[in-house]
Amino acid sequence: KSIELMKYLIKMITKEKQIILDPFSGSGSTLIACQRTGRNFIGFEISKEYCDIANDRLKQNNLQKYL
Repeated sequence: KSIELMKYLIKMITKEKQIILDPFSGSGSTLIACQRTGRNFIGFEISKEYCDIANDRLKQNNLQKYL
């Protein structure tokens, strides 16, 4: 999923600081969109490989805010 699309959808149906649940997080695009729009999130993923990818992407996205 596109991060920009997910940002649009998230902003359309939620408010800042609300919690978004993503039970199939995959590589974390929805979670990154949550970070970028000021939403809290809970993500689940059964695959350790995808968990590692999502965690790396979330950390990188968080660092970009401070560059």
